[in-house]
Amino acid sequence: MIESIVRSIGIALSLLLLFADTADARSDNDKIEKEKYRKISSSDAHNGDRTETNNKPLKTSEEQAVCSKEPMSVDGIVRLSKIEVCPEYLDEYMRYAVEVGEISLRTEPGVLTMYAVADKENPCRITILETYSSREAYKAHIASEHFQRYKQGTLHMVKSLVLSDQTPLNPANRSINFVE
Repeated sequence: MIESIVRSIGIALSLLLLFADTADARSDNDKIEKEKYRKISSSDAHNGDRTETNNKPLKTSEEQAVCSKEPMSVDGIVRLSKIEVCPEYLDEYMRYAVEVGEISLRTEPGVLTMYAVADKENPCRITILETYSSREAYKAHIASEHFQRYKQGTLHMVKSLVLSDQTPLNPANRSINFVE
């Protein structure tokens, strides 16, 4: 029994050290990327085009680059958001969801994954895999202008919402989520 506990603690410490080494190796590169991100910024730029959902200007190609991502911290969040959308609003909801996901991935260093899928048999059931580098990153995300626009714009479209925090089975796994 004690051997099993000691072995489990040893494995957990090995994983933590592996994660720390990976994060240290990326830190210099992250500093450079974060500086690029600051220059790009998430402010609205005008190029004359408009999106369908909010009539806001689209981003220029330079601003559409995905920002450098923060490493997952001990208080990082892995969450499944399970949403049921009223059928009459499904198309409009999808536009909002795609927009907030893309902007979040492109501009928020603490938003690591935004992967939305619809149930094949009932497309009104949406599941979004969300990962945030920390609780602070999550708070920044829900306070962002684009998330608030999504939340207020879709409030009347949603029948139900379940936020289900998850525990990764293998903490060493990393999901790379990008937008073309």
